[in-house]
Amino acid sequence: MMVRLRVLRLACILALPAAAAAQGPAPDPARSTRAGVYSAAQASRGREIYELSCISCHTSVSHAGPVFAAKWDRHPLWDLYRYISEAMPKSEPGSLTPRQYAGIVAYLLKMNGMPAGNDEIPTDSTALKKIRIELKPDSAQMR
Repeated sequence: MMVRLRVLRLACILALPAAAAAQGPAPDPARSTRAGVYSAAQASRGREIYELSCISCHTSVSHAGPVFAAKWDRHPLWDLYRYISEAMPKSEPGSLTPRQYAGIVAYLLKMNGMPAGNDEIPTDSTALKKIRIELKPDSAQMR
């Protein structure tokens, strides 16, 4: 009886790593816009494009502060990028390059007090889905 119990314990211990491996790698945690996900140069280019393509229909008030936070806070950055790239500018939706749309997103983050970093916002959906817009401090972190 003791031998069976030891064999069973050993089998369970050996099965744990295999079960963990079968679940696959842990998903990548989302990066926060508070971590500097755009460069200052990218935001500067984005500002120029914003002034040429966006400001004629939108005021900065609609893209900053509580109005912006109510719509985009806690969403993946991909949601904002996709919306802008598919629907803007209103006169010619989708007419800008992916790099130009990323610049506008960078400028919007700057307008909302997000810090610049060393890297530029990417343009591919996989990378953008891993970045979360965090305009307000996480209440769980404040406890």
